[in-house]
Amino acid sequence: METQNTSQPLSPAEEFRNRVILKAAEIINVEQHPGGNLLYILTLNAGDEEPRHIVSSIVPFYTKEELMGKRIVIVYNLKPANFRGVRSNGMLLAASDPADTAHETCEVLFVPQFEPGTILEPEGFTPPEEKLCYVKPDKFFALPLYTKDGIVEIDGHKIGSDGVYITAEKYRNGTVG
Repeated sequence: METQNTSQPLSPAEEFRNRVILKAAEIINVEQHPGGNLLYILTLNAGDEEPRHIVSSIVPFYTKEELMGKRIVIVYNLKPANFRGVRSNGMLLAASDPADTAHETCEVLFVPQFEPGTILEPEGFTPPEEKLCYVKPDKFFALPLYTKDGIVEIDGHKIGSDGVYITAEKYRNGTVG
């Protein structure tokens, strides 16, 4: 006799909660990548003992001065990658114009409302108690993050902490990645 699997697939918000750790981080240093004219190397305080470094292709959109000292959202458990010889331990989140298929728009999601190290989750979910494994970029990008009326959401769940949410100013109804 064949049995049927009656378990329901996870919602995008549940899948997100089970795979992704978002954290607020403060930019404590910004350097131009020596091997990439579109890349910055950002040194971050993410609430850990040691600073964290990420590489981001946001040079066309922001000056070093516009980034220095700002708080951003990072995908904390993104699988590390090397960008032209520099290891990147995470990725910042940015909103973009949904009509932009050429990736020519970018709004870094600044979060002055959150202390460095704050874990940001979809509303109605609690952070996992166990340490999550790395998430691969393709798995992360398969989760549909977006802005709706200026608030970052997944599957209708606003993302933030303690009733305060991640917001976008420019691309108030767009995609996030």
